[in-house]
Parts: sequence; C-alpha cells; structure tokens
Amino acid sequence: MAKGENIYKRKDGRWEGRYPKARKIDGTIHYGYIYARSYRSVKEQLFDKKVQKTSSYTGANKEFYGTFGEWANLWLTEIMAPTIKESTYASYTNKLQLYVLPSLEHYTLKKITAADMDKLVKKLTESLAASSIHIVFRIVKSCLEAAKERGYIYLNPCERIILPKIDKPKVRALNRVQQKAVEVESMKSIKGLPILLALETGMRIGEICALKWEDIDFESSVLKVQRTKQRIALPTISGQKTKIIETKPKTTNANRIIPLSEKVKNALKQLKNQTVSDYVVTNQGQPIEPRTVSYRFEKIKKIIGLDNVSFHALRHTFATRCVELGVNIAAISSLLGHSSIKLTLDTYTNSFLEEQRAAIAKLGSL
Repeated sequence: MAKGENIYKRKDGRWEGRYPKARKIDGTIHYGYIYARSYRSVKEQLFDKKVQKTSSYTGANKEFYGTFGEWANLWLTEIMAPTIKESTYASYTNKLQLYVLPSLEHYTLKKITAADMDKLVKKLTESLAASSIHIVFRIVKSCLEAAKERGYIYLNPCERIILPKIDKPKVRALNRVQQKAVEVESMKSIKGLPILLALETGMRIGEICALKWEDIDFESSVLKVQRTKQRIALPTISGQKTKIIETKPKTTNANRIIPLSEKVKNALKQLKNQTVSDYVVTNQGQPIEPRTVSYRFEKIKKIIGLDNVSFHALRHTFATRCVELGVNIAAISSLLGHSSIKLTLDTYTNSFLEEQRAAIAKLGSL
C-alpha cells in the first residue's frame, strides 16, 4: 500500500522508502532504501537524503551548508507542494522568484541574519504596498521556520523584524443609484448575469465562473458554492505562462449555501432553457474565466459612466446593502463565506456607523 512518493507499507508492518543513490555504469539508477515503523519517519529520512544531494551536508549533525535558494527550492517542492493547492504553490513560487531570490538566493542559509531581512524589507518597500510586503515576508518566514525545525539553522532571522504598517483599505461599494444603473444595464443581455449574481449573492468572481447547474436547487431556491476558478501564473525558463484552474473554495467557510432572490432565480431559469453546458456562465458555449467576466463588467461601466470600481466592489455592495437593511452580522459573514465574523466586522466597520448611531441614541433615551 503506497502513501506518498516512493514510500510503501510492507507486509511486516514497516514503511519502506526508496531514493536514487547513484547511477550504474549502464546508466540505470541504483536505489537506496530506508525502513521505519512510521510513514513520517521514512518521509523525514528521505527528505534528508534529498538535502544531502543538494548541498554539502553531514547527516549525523544535520548540518546544511547550502544557499537560501537551494533550501527554498527544497522547501517548495518537497515540503509545501504535497500539502497546498496548485494556485498557492504558484503564488509562493512567483513571489519568491520576483521579490526574494534576487536578494537572498546566493546567501548561505546558515549565515542569513536579521540585518539581511531588514534590508530585504527596505528594498520591498520601494515597489510593494505594505500589505504585499506582509504576504511576501510570511512566505520567507515560513520557509526559514521549516529550516529551523529541522535543525539546519538555530534561529529564524525573521523574528522581531518590524514590517511597515498596513493602512486599512476603505471598502468601495456602489451607492443605490449606481447599483440600480449597473443592474438595469446587466439585465439587458445574458452576458450581464455574472454582474447580477455578484450584486444579489455576494459571490466572488471565481466562484461565479465555476458555478454549475448541479449547484442550483430551483425548488429550494438556493445555490451551493463549492468550487472556484482562477488564472494562475506559472514560471518558465523563458518567462511566465498562465493557466486556468478550478479548485475548492479558499476556506471551509467559503463552501456555503446562498438563498436566491426571485430576480436571480428567474434569470437563471431563463438561461437554463437556452444552454447545454454544465456551467451556468459560459463564453460561446465554453466555461468562462474571470478575465472575460471582468471585461464584460468594464463594458457596462463604460456605458453608464462608472469609474474606479472593480468587479469585487459588487460583492462589497451586496454586503453593504445587507448591513443597511439590518441583517445579522453572523448571517452576512456566512453569506460572504468569510473565515470569521471578526473579518466581516473589520471589513465593514464604516458600514455599521448608522447602526452605532441608533444604538447610542437608544442608550441616551434611557
């Protein structure tokens, strides 16, 4: 019974791991074998063998004398790749290649200091927003923490590094007049259905693109969000290429059920009678991608004279209308698929101003 790459459960109850040890004269590979009572033990020992091949290494003391670039590659391909989604792997790879490796790739892993990390953060501030710097730094810190856990470094140089403060972005939502204009224009063509879905359900653009007819229950007037679609960047020798992937939603809470308004339900029923695709939103009969949906929204914005509004603002508009109508915060958080109610509160703090005024007025009248 296999569990993982080149790791097998033996009949005697032990786990066996195989690794390429050398190449014979005839070119065939000579394999080495590792045996242990647990899968994890074999996996860790196999990883040590791969580290050994990468750089000068003494197995007994678990000393790693390779560069940060060598370690980052091992961390990505051997530790992270089996446990994270393809989109996350691509994101980590791109951020390391673009923002970290140009500065740290050739540094000896063991010799990287807090001062080196300070220099990296300072350099990143020249081209990235504070929020992006925090994301890149978390990746680097996680990479170095994995080295620390394995005894390859004694301290994580990312500890206690001061990062630039993130200014909380203001949520941009359409006012009621703008929302009505967008809604009227989007309903003139079936191509506007993604815009209507975003306004009436708060779904993310990738979730709308991945929506299938099997996800919609017309009898119960609900739809299920259980997958998302996105275009990811794949680094290549000649530069970058991209591809569309379809995965489960980003968090457990993002997998959710959303009630349908009569307006959306009728629009969906009308479309269902005209399509043979498994997907709700299509482009010339083929599953649509987020970039095409964004392009359609841009055309509608141009027609009604709406500027500086992204497709994501439609999701914020849905949430803002819910707040204005006095919908319970827990219900709003659930509809949006947020990972926590705190995230919803933090995101829409300003939207609750009128409710806060009303609460203070009631207290004052006691």
